[in-house]
Amino acid sequence: MNKELEALERKLEIRNRELAEAHSHIAVLEEKLLKLKQYRRELKSLKEERRTLRKSPERRIGQVLLAPYRVLERPAKTVWRKLHQQKPTLGNSVAQSEYQQWFQRHRASTQELQRMRVEARSFVSQPLVSILTPVFDTPVPWLREALDSVVAQVYENWELVLIDDGSTATDLLRALPALAARDRRIRLVRLESHQGISAALNRGLDLAEGEWLTFLDHDDVLEPDALFQNAKLLQENPGLDLIYSDEDKLTDEGFDSPILKPDWSPDFFLSCNYLCHMIFLRRDLVRAVGGFRQEFDGSQDYDLLLRISERTDRIHHVPRVLYHWRRSENSSASDVRQKPGQLEASWRAIEAHLERRGEPAHVTVDWRTHAFCVRRQLFEPRKISVIIPSSHDPESLKRRVESLISKTSYPNYDIVIVQFGERDEVREAGTDFQVLHFPDATNDSAAKNYAVAQTDSPWILFLDDSMEAIDPDWLTIMAEHVQRPEVGAVGGRLINPNGTIEHAGLVLGVNGIAESAFHGFPAEHPGVNRQLRMTRNYSAVSSGCILVRREVFQKVGGFDKALPRRFADVDLCLKIRSAGYLIVYTPLAKLIGEAPVSETDVIGGEAIIRQRWSDVLERDPYYNPNLSRKRADFSLGDN
Repeated sequence: MNKELEALERKLEIRNRELAEAHSHIAVLEEKLLKLKQYRRELKSLKEERRTLRKSPERRIGQVLLAPYRVLERPAKTVWRKLHQQKPTLGNSVAQSEYQQWFQRHRASTQELQRMRVEARSFVSQPLVSILTPVFDTPVPWLREALDSVVAQVYENWELVLIDDGSTATDLLRALPALAARDRRIRLVRLESHQGISAALNRGLDLAEGEWLTFLDHDDVLEPDALFQNAKLLQENPGLDLIYSDEDKLTDEGFDSPILKPDWSPDFFLSCNYLCHMIFLRRDLVRAVGGFRQEFDGSQDYDLLLRISERTDRIHHVPRVLYHWRRSENSSASDVRQKPGQLEASWRAIEAHLERRGEPAHVTVDWRTHAFCVRRQLFEPRKISVIIPSSHDPESLKRRVESLISKTSYPNYDIVIVQFGERDEVREAGTDFQVLHFPDATNDSAAKNYAVAQTDSPWILFLDDSMEAIDPDWLTIMAEHVQRPEVGAVGGRLINPNGTIEHAGLVLGVNGIAESAFHGFPAEHPGVNRQLRMTRNYSAVSSGCILVRREVFQKVGGFDKALPRRFADVDLCLKIRSAGYLIVYTPLAKLIGEAPVSETDVIGGEAIIRQRWSDVLERDPYYNPNLSRKRADFSLGDN
């Protein structure tokens, strides 16, 4: 009975927090709405002033005086436009953006495409790929562009299954037979009535003859090497079940808004459907999990992929932009609020996934980013030893500990101070914590290992002595993750006193050994593609606040005391990952404090890390290789 009551209390606490965040979001929107109303009033006033000026005697006199000069104005403008007009082409606007210029340098050239076409014909394995494209009242030019992009594929063993989902647009109905007849590999099937996206896809799935499936929306565009890149990967990795690539948006001005993804990140995938486009799936696996489910229309692909992820971890990422998602007025590529039912369908898909996995949880929404957050039920609040290495004076240390206690709602923890100062003075400072005096500690890592050996708690939190909690459930949120058997370590969002990010996960191989993701960004900034505010996996997190299970910490040998702190963090996390565990970053566990003082012996530590972890430094799986190697802000690379 008590456990049930505690679970209900936690659920109420989570819902109250979600409600508070929703109210905060509504307040921001209301403020924007008031400003918009004010701008409209000002605009109305300006229009009235303009009408008054147009009727004034002064304007009429001016029109008479300027009349002789206006005779030549229109012909001059016409000539100017003809001389300077440049017709935009697909993916190429008149004035190219930084991304468009980057993409033109990185997409396959005509010569490369020809080489790929020849190479594909020599593949040992040339599986048939079925491309499923449901069609419903699509503008004909857009559908023609989609078909053009399929016909142009340099990998030639494909079939395109067009499923007309009860279209009523006359021009489309007239055009469809001719479009389907342009290539023998295109097949057209019609549903008697409009049945929805899942029903259309399932009809295509029934007809698909290919060993592999991919999906193309009726108004989107593939890169010419899209199928080739997937087929080539299968030559070396025939056992894969799911392949996904990078994508961008197709707008009237050209390609825009790239989504350059990490490798498979299960926690990130529960925050949003970052796989999205382009997806390559084994046909038999899709059929085995039951295909698409109509009750999840709008997020039917998310629901399918969640069920796929329950069956396999043979998932691979191709870090190339191979899919262009058209941004239109009614498309969720523009804004998820264009299709409000999609958000609810995604929400229900995540809840169903967690239920199938036997993970009691509550799914919440970050209303500022429309990303999801999974708050799992904490089965048992196991004891946590909070280990804090410190050289602070007694009074300062006492204040920090009191602050930590007052802002921590987790019910079962103790605080262990590893002291580098006067032992007796610290003991007199308070009785709410244990003090370990370790005068022979060579560095921060040695002190932490010593403290672990003196405690017996099943879970261990390492915390900088300057850190103060912001929300009282910070430790509970971290514990929700560390209880998961597949998770080895959990890190939080650490904020500087000036309101900027100090740590939000570590990206390896950037600006040396590692750099904090989004370092220096405003603490509440969403980050590129909302990643700063989403729970996700990283290769490493900072030991400024890291929660681990004791058996995992001991299994990997703890911190390497031969390494200074900034490298010991990375080394510990990479040992945990090598042992088969995930590293989780949660933005909901927020703490604020001063950054630690930089250490000595950086050069020696860097040499050890480079020798020990060269492969991960070269290619961090949770950071797209097309992103910058000079800064971990998830901006485009400079090459």
